[in-house]
Amino acid sequence: MEKDITNILKSWKYQPDTLIIRKILGDDGKEKIQIRIDMGILQMETNGRPDGKTPHNSKSLLQYYESLIKEFIEKYGDASNFKLNKKDMEELDDELIQYYHRRICFFALGDYEQARENAEHNLSLMDIISGYSDNKEYIESHEKYRPFVLMERARAASLDCINRSDYAGAMENVNHAIELINDFYQKHGFSENELQQSRELTILRKWQEQIHRDWEGGITELDVDDDDYQDNNNLFNI
Repeated sequence: MEKDITNILKSWKYQPDTLIIRKILGDDGKEKIQIRIDMGILQMETNGRPDGKTPHNSKSLLQYYESLIKEFIEKYGDASNFKLNKKDMEELDDELIQYYHRRICFFALGDYEQARENAEHNLSLMDIISGYSDNKEYIESHEKYRPFVLMERARAASLDCINRSDYAGAMENVNHAIELINDFYQKHGFSENELQQSRELTILRKWQEQIHRDWEGGITELDVDDDDYQDNNNLFNI
């Protein structure tokens, strides 16, 4: 087996401040995502966990904890006493970050269905964290990102609809995200003025206008204003 990747790095140049991503077919016959970084290449799986691991013989930690909670309810009638410990929370954080990184890659590759699924995965992990952790600071450190992930899910779902010329579906996804984010902020006691200043809601309303404006002409991407929205394209520059 060839271990030295010098020739691969020479033929695939690194570009600072640019997210350089490609799909390849691995030796196992499965698709992989590769990201060119300053000192080499990062590689992740396109299916299952990005790192290819099967924690506790499960497809993901999400699947594992969902099964644990289901078993707990079947045994005790409810899951009110099911609690996450420190190790659980650390492992969940690792999986959240992995799926976030891969979501960025799927957006860059134009694979919006997969980007949507990765966003939904993290929203489900956040539900487990908020439902079964006693650490309020830990919960809040994740919940503050829920509006962003809801927006990301809507962007992915809308772009997938647009690729199929389903503009009504695209608008429906954006409208639903606005409703969910509004509900989130109201639940957390935000004022009407604070709601108006929400970056996520501002961006989603812009997308509403753009989808409506271009309904007949067709669009291939939802415009993103760098002043309003920033996906961390330098995430892999390590």
